[in-house]
Amino acid sequence: MREKKNKKRTGGEDVTFSQNGPLSVSFGSLLSAESRSSEPEEEKRTAVEEEERAQPAGASKISKVALRRERAGRGGKTVTIVTLPKDYGGDAASLARELRKALGCGSSMEEGNIVLQGDIIERVEAWFVKKGVKNVSKSGCKG
Repeated sequence: MREKKNKKRTGGEDVTFSQNGPLSVSFGSLLSAESRSSEPEEEKRTAVEEEERAQPAGASKISKVALRRERAGRGGKTVTIVTLPKDYGGDAASLARELRKALGCGSSMEEGNIVLQGDIIERVEAWFVKKGVKNVSKSGCKG
């Protein structure tokens, strides 16, 4: 008899690829061998998170950041511009990528500045302060 094609299999079932051949391997044994040989995903994730917390990509090297809102020439859309100091030696593109991930917005590079999509100047300021940037100045802000 044939089994249904859409039946879900678990790691404990003994399904063989070749029943009487010399290379007969059960699907269950492959799954259990793989899980025994590799370390658990939770431990991998924690190690990566620990490494990220220990060394922030580029924010720790920054002494001063200027933030401003801008709408002109963008079709009515508001963006937040992050201006880094001229002596910043880090990779601004990787910092833009880190900001994009942390704040959940789009980012790009434009004339050496980081352009973040949306009116998120308060969130950006809080992120830089959390990363240890001492001087964060804002312009074009209400209040």
